Amino acid sequence: MSARAIETAPAIALDIGATAIKIAAISRQGELLAVRRIATPSSPEPTIAAALDEIHGLANEVDLDPASVAGIGCSIAAFVTDRGRIVATAHLGEAWVAYELGDRLSASLPANYYFALDAPAPTLGEAYFGAGQGCRDFAYVTVSTGVGAGLFLNGAIYTGGLGWAGGVGHVIVDPEGERVCAGCGNRGCLETYAATQGILALARESIERHPESLMVRIAPAELTPRAIGDAALRGDVAARCVFETAGRYLGLGLTNLVDITSVQRIVIGGGVALAGDLLLEPAREVVRQRAFPPDHRKVEIVPAALGDLSGVYGAAAMVFNDIRINIESGN
Repeated sequence: MSARAIETAPAIALDIGATAIKIAAISRQGELLAVRRIATPSSPEPTIAAALDEIHGLANEVDLDPASVAGIGCSIAAFVTDRGRIVATAHLGEAWVAYELGDRLSASLPANYYFALDAPAPTLGEAYFGAGQGCRDFAYVTVSTGVGAGLFLNGAIYTGGLGWAGGVGHVIVDPEGERVCAGCGNRGCLETYAATQGILALARESIERHPESLMVRIAPAELTPRAIGDAALRGDVAARCVFETAGRYLGLGLTNLVDITSVQRIVIGGGVALAGDLLLEPAREVVRQRAFPPDHRKVEIVPAALGDLSGVYGAAAMVFNDIRINIESGN
């Protein structure tokens, strides 16, 4: 393909999460040409087979040859090198550890691949196409199955000397806490209050105190953060208390984050964050009260502009801007 064709070609973007996979075709100008969503299978091989099928289906949908795209970017809920080697994961399962994702994808679909953990990837999406545009220093915090942060400092993604900066979800916010984190195994970290597992635990505790809660009627079979949010929006006191508590703990994590990084803006994304101000306003209040020095209390805390597509936009941004993250020695 000619240099001119590469300059104008779209990217294919994957976002492999613990519960869902998103596949998209995105133009260099940020136009979403097509997007698909599927549930994440339980192990690597079915996951990659399903993702590849969806890539080909999506390409046919928009009359796009996968071999002619500028590249394929992949955001994944795992610590991954630029070659696509999985180092560790908190939420995808042990079968993914040491999995050679890059080799597996390339063998089936040769392309120019880019890989990133699912914290820096959506950070880049918001930086180039969303709520981080025009801001040289901001953090993106995803609140979903887990809680993680990506750092965009001095106009570039920052991953730290060891490569994995931004683990705000495992900051200890309750050192005497009894809750065990499903991701890291520690007790009292932020994820045990503000991620999905924390939200559900708070909801179950709240229902015990308030058996008349709307949460019971809205989700009689299985509680979800969305059902809890629906109950809260309908005025259910018990459900609102869940988000107020989770929001306060999230605020403690964000206070630590801004005090350490001194970013101007914090962009909040992820499925749990779709609760909006139910979660964010208690978090903002904690930051306004506790951040130090006082200038840190002015940090903007805003929702992601790209919704649940920050990750795929970030995967595309890596392609368009040739951003390699966690480069293995010998590259």
